[in-house]
Amino acid sequence: MSKLIDQQKQIQELVGDIKSASWVSVDTEANSMYAYPERVCLLQLSTEERDAIVDTLAKGLDLKSLFAVLRKKPLIMHGADYDLRLLYKGYKFRPLEVFDTMLAAKLLGEPSCGLAQLCEAYMGVHLVKKHQKADWGKRPLPQELLSYAIKDSFYLHELKRRLEKRLIEEGKLEWHRQNCERLIKDCTTPVKVDTAREWRLGGSENFSRRELGLLRALWYWREAEAIRSNRPLFFIMRPDTMTTIARLAGSGKDFKKLVPRYSPERKSTFFKAVEEALQLPVRKLPLQLRREYSRFSPYQQRQLEHLIQLRDQKARELDMEPTLIASRADLVGCVRESDKCHLTEWQKEALGFSYEEEKWVLPTPPVFVRQKRQRRRRPYRQASRAHGQNNSGNHAAPASGKSPAPAPNPESAPVK
Repeated sequence: MSKLIDQQKQIQELVGDIKSASWVSVDTEANSMYAYPERVCLLQLSTEERDAIVDTLAKGLDLKSLFAVLRKKPLIMHGADYDLRLLYKGYKFRPLEVFDTMLAAKLLGEPSCGLAQLCEAYMGVHLVKKHQKADWGKRPLPQELLSYAIKDSFYLHELKRRLEKRLIEEGKLEWHRQNCERLIKDCTTPVKVDTAREWRLGGSENFSRRELGLLRALWYWREAEAIRSNRPLFFIMRPDTMTTIARLAGSGKDFKKLVPRYSPERKSTFFKAVEEALQLPVRKLPLQLRREYSRFSPYQQRQLEHLIQLRDQKARELDMEPTLIASRADLVGCVRESDKCHLTEWQKEALGFSYEEEKWVLPTPPVFVRQKRQRRRRPYRQASRAHGQNNSGNHAAPASGKSPAPAPNPESAPVK
């Protein structure tokens, strides 16, 4: 039976147990479907000696000592991307080493990489995932949810052991290590907020300045309302509704029928935001963004196409998804800035990169030879030429310079 740890004394005991552990498997539960901003609600931990569930929402609980000891341990996680971002955002936690079982399964070419499917395939353990959408921020949590949550960390070590064995057999363990290293870096690097871009939604690329001003106002209004009411963004207003309202209001058309059924207070703040955006002077309206990068040159385009061909060919040889070697966005970045290519060493080697003068160099695309365009000739008309030769000796051109009328063809005459 799993009991929730919500006292500081229990945290200190847990820290002592983790210090003597050789490995720790970790998972989290968050409330992104029920609150904004989302928070880590539970932290599930398993070692060779014990399993524990930490109530990260408990008042007065200091987790600094816990995260300090976790930083020094090799962690086992499944689909670590989301968990690492949450832990860094909430606690500035950055692990030293991670083994991601989902990533390992993808490198091994597994058709289904969910935790339940992998536990079934590798250990014959059937996990029921019916509580994935539970509200983990509610207190008290029933025992059924606690028992469900701890299983997400309990089976990870044995699953890791079996996946690691296969990685070694297929010579992919180092690939996995490099990808996990990159994963940690990507998920724990601070992202600078660009206030000129953060509110721009898909579908607004061709908006007028007035429409962009309305969209910006609606975006910040929704952000404030979500924080004030502690409700997720989609609960306040959907992105497609925002863009439609901005376009209609910007062109002076009626948009009120699209406004959801809000409380009088929320409706008042909504219309106030719209009215203020409509009254902004032109000089304060946002501009359309310029293209961040210049268009590819013909040579760069050939480089990109060559890299895509190399990636797809290597993926077929390795029997894995092409995006595991490199996504299209990764390849575009390599072509734009080859010295800052965002790929691991094994991915660069798989794509044919060469290491020269302490930097990676892209493979050279095949030489493009422009084919000489053949001049299109008029079709040879034997009948017309013969007809012209027969007539040239028998008829003289009229004095007016006009060509003589062709002789009537008896076969083409209408049948009477």
